[in-house]
Formats: sequence, structure tokens, C-alpha cells
Amino acid sequence: MRVGLDLTPLLGPPTGIHQHTRALLDELVARNDIDVQGWLLTGRGRATGIEVPVWRFRVPAGLAQQTWRFGGFPGRRLVAGNVDVVHGINFLAPPRAGTVVTIHDTTPLAGADLTQPAIAAKAGAIRRLLRSSALIHVPAQGIADELIAEHGAEADRVVVVPHGLRPAPSVVPHEGVPSYERYLITVGRTERRKRVPTIVEMLDDLPDDVALVIAGPIGDDENRLASAVRKLGDPNRVVRVTAASDATRDSLIAGSAGLVLASEYEGFGFTPLEAIQLNVPVAATAVGALPDLIGDGFDLVAPRSPDLSAALAAATLRVLDSAVPATVHRRIDALRWADTAEAMVELYRRATLT
Repeated sequence: MRVGLDLTPLLGPPTGIHQHTRALLDELVARNDIDVQGWLLTGRGRATGIEVPVWRFRVPAGLAQQTWRFGGFPGRRLVAGNVDVVHGINFLAPPRAGTVVTIHDTTPLAGADLTQPAIAAKAGAIRRLLRSSALIHVPAQGIADELIAEHGAEADRVVVVPHGLRPAPSVVPHEGVPSYERYLITVGRTERRKRVPTIVEMLDDLPDDVALVIAGPIGDDENRLASAVRKLGDPNRVVRVTAASDATRDSLIAGSAGLVLASEYEGFGFTPLEAIQLNVPVAATAVGALPDLIGDGFDLVAPRSPDLSAALAAATLRVLDSAVPATVHRRIDALRWADTAEAMVELYRRATLT
């Protein structure tokens, strides 16, 4: 069986989708029951560090997604070459039989005011995929339920396969924030859906010896974030780290008293799970795969809670004096990319029969 895997995310920054693409590619290449060929929907960028043949369809992804809003052109052979199954790992692929598409979360369908314009622009093509005979892969049951209940996806075409996690790194915990006994951390680009200003607002409800580290690139919610910091009783409690290596990021997480996530929408939720691997407890909204994987070990907050700041502060206060439950730790440690690849190959086989 020949599988065409979308490798376009590997041309960009090391986001969660980049991490998913790299890990899945490595596991698929290691197998002897399939042949993997990459495909790129772009004429730009160098496909470096990729050890499989790459088919480059030199049409911008934006143009392809516009045509996919209305039909199946361009099809599998034009997009990915001579393959049996095409896997769109980044929300998009030809909306027809023989396609598997990964929908990491419902953010593109949530409205342009909650995400970046390039992501919101995928909405029409995604809705067409949901009406087609393509198979839909999602990493969490909550995403499957939402696609079925709110966006019209057929239940028998939506398949839940959790992502794996990289092995827990060996790190030296960060030494801390000067003048404060402890610090919390939130990680990721400061996008509106992440609601980082809400995390800042709740600091006034926490003990005075607790600081907050915001580790992630500048996003589209910087104005609200700056306003929230100015309104704090002690603005020095907030430390920004806008550029950090993976090792520095891991060290910051490992040295924290807890990781806080306030997202309205999330896909799988890699970062909280990686924090648990490092023995760091989590205060988070009930988004992505978190309810399924850690909901029995932590009090997750309803993402549309009417007083999110107060609810998150209460959850965070509990985290400050807690540890990661052993049952949750074992469950997270058991998430392996080899198991993800095995389940995806079964899904590819099913796609060849549609």
C-alpha cells in the first residue's frame, strides 16, 4: 500500500502539527508493510530532513482549498502522485474516497474572530470534507463529538486515534524567577483562543509569592495581554520568554509549580501532557484530549465558564499544593507514536476500500 502523506507542516515552525507530522512520518517509514511518499502543496520552501520521495504539486494551498470548497479537484494523483491513499495531516486534502484527513480541532470552524485568518480560511474546504466520503481522523473523542453534533459529520466516518508523545526528556529544572518562591507557566503563541490575559488576571487571586512565565511567540492577543499585566497589583510577577529552544522550554516547565492552560479550543493538547511527563501538575480548561486523558486526576475547568478567571484560579490553587497522580502519569507515559502509526495504517487500509 502506497500512502501519500502531507509534509507541508515540516516547512514551517515546530508547532504541534509539525511535531505530529515528524513523529508519524518517522514511525511509518520504519514499517515494512507500507510505502510512504510525501506531498507538498506549495512551490516554496525546502523539504530538508525528509527521507522519503516528495511529490510537489506547485499550486498554493490557498488556491487548492478554494477549489476543494466546491468539489474534488485537484484529486489524489495530482496532489500526491501515484499513491493508494492520501493523508491530509493539516486539515486539508481532496474531498473524495481514498482520502484520510486529520482535523486536529474545530478552531477553523469556530469563526474568524477566534483564530488567525489563514486558519479560518480553511473552513469551507473542511465543511466540504465533512460532507464527502473521506475518512476523518481526530485525536480526541471531544473533537469527534463536536464534528458530529455541530458540523454534520457522519459518525461512521470519524475515527479517534490519539497522538503519541515523545519520550520524556531529561532536563535540569529552571532555577526560578527572582524575588518569587514559585512560578507557574503557560506555553504557546499568545493567540486569542489561548486566553493568556485571563491567566494573568487570576494572579491577583493567588499567593503573592507566585509568578507567571509566559513562554511562546508573540500572537494576536498582545494588546489585551499588555492591558492585563498593567492592571496587576504587581506587574513584575509576569515574565515573558518569546523565543526559547526546546531544551529551555522543557527546563522552564520542569521548574514550574504548575502549567496553566486557559484555551477556549485546543486540539490534542500536547503541552499539558508533556508537563505531566515532567511531573508538573496542570490547571486547564477541559479541551482537546485532556478530559479523556487527565480528567480523572485534575479538576478541569469548563472552557465557557461564566467566570473563567475565578474558576481557573481555584483550580490553580489546588495545583500549587498537589502532585501528578500516579495513574495519570502511567497513562500519559503509555502514549506511543508506534501505537498511533499502527492505528493510522488500519485507517489507511479502510480508506482503500471506500
